[in-house]
Amino acid sequence: MPLDDFGLDDQAACLRLLSGPERHRHDAFKSEPARLQHLAVRGLVRTTLSRYRDITPEHWRFDTNRYGRPFIDDSLDVSGLHFSLSHTRGLVACAVATFAEIGVDVEPRDRDVGLAELAPAVFSPRERARFEAMSGQARQDFFFTLWTLKEAYVKARGIGLSLPVKNVELDLQVSPPIAHFGDEIDDDASRWAFRSLHLTGRHIVGIAAAVPDGELKIVPRQTRAINPPLNA
Repeated sequence: MPLDDFGLDDQAACLRLLSGPERHRHDAFKSEPARLQHLAVRGLVRTTLSRYRDITPEHWRFDTNRYGRPFIDDSLDVSGLHFSLSHTRGLVACAVATFAEIGVDVEPRDRDVGLAELAPAVFSPRERARFEAMSGQARQDFFFTLWTLKEAYVKARGIGLSLPVKNVELDLQVSPPIAHFGDEIDDDASRWAFRSLHLTGRHIVGIAAAVPDGELKIVPRQTRAINPPLNA
């Protein structure tokens, strides 16, 4: 969901959906862009999930694991429905799957975060060598393609920043990307599918998924604003 047209009416509609803790967090934001991103992504997940189950957006309840990953509260007795959220300047995203290990991350292509300083902490030696040989927008896109895919993997695993992401090496010279894991990751790379999407001209979206059976199939959908429930 692009945030360009997230107007006052949509913001008011989203506010009405929030739980008490979500509203408290919303009100605590000092940054207006961060507040709007939080509001939009909470509205997005609620209205999106209601398209898959007969639960109205305001009645969804969520919990988090000890690393902060959100999931549908067990009290709702919902099975076979899982999600991952991400938000950044200008865009919020919600990935929905029938399996638990799904992760999404989004970043603007022009974000200035000191890429050269971050690269040693997040890239394998081979990834870093390729990054340092690039310049301009290609260098930016390479960085954020890897960054979003690795962040999506971390989210899908649901164990927070304890994963040493520079030991997750991704080969972007093939399509779709292929992953190689160091021993520190303690996971089988062959379980995972990675996809990088340019859903807008300004953002890069990374998706990581461990599909229990079959191939990963992605169906992108863009909303102009937070959608009402189907029966509204």
